Amino acid sequence: MAGEDGIAAHVRPATEGTEVTVAVRPDFLLWYIQNGQPLHDADEDASEVQSLIDATPEEERELLDSATSRVRLERRVQLIEIIRAFRDARFRPLVLQAYRNRCAVCSTSLKLVDAAHIIPVSDPRGTDSVTNGIALCRLHHGAYDTGLLGIQSSYRLIINTRTATRLAELQLDGGLAAFRAALPARIEIPNQPEIRPDPHNLRIGLEVRQFPPPLIL
Repeated sequence: MAGEDGIAAHVRPATEGTEVTVAVRPDFLLWYIQNGQPLHDADEDASEVQSLIDATPEEERELLDSATSRVRLERRVQLIEIIRAFRDARFRPLVLQAYRNRCAVCSTSLKLVDAAHIIPVSDPRGTDSVTNGIALCRLHHGAYDTGLLGIQSSYRLIINTRTATRLAELQLDGGLAAFRAALPARIEIPNQPEIRPDPHNLRIGLEVRQFPPPLIL
């Protein structure tokens, strides 16, 4: 389990109560040292770790609603927060590895590349799956998150005309023409199909960033 998901927990009887053992992949050992101790305080609820790794908000809510006492509810709230933090820590290296630490738009590396969420974490449809991520340099990450730059389901790059117009009205469009001219037609995608951006996620990403409906393809 830890080899596949990065983390696993096992609950077993102890002399007094239960004992929680936690296994992590070596690349997450530092995260575990810094953040993993509360997992051992989760008692029998630590058995939910695997189900929470890729849980939806609805599944997290269901786990909280099924708590049979205030103590268990508090433990589960803390457990969900820990696993969310773990998913975030796991997301970045997975995405950067998929794109060989290079921006999918301009191929910049230079340790200036971030793991961007296609569907933002603020949206309940968003996940920390590598197929909801894309490696972008800080310039293109900023343009993507602010809704200026978009990526269609065909991996074609587009400019949000609404955002461009708003920037022009505020006289903040300096460099936009050069920015647009430097864009390739499409992003570079990983060779392996299973880790490429999910086209469905890309369409939702355009919707969330308020691109005009005709551009949401």
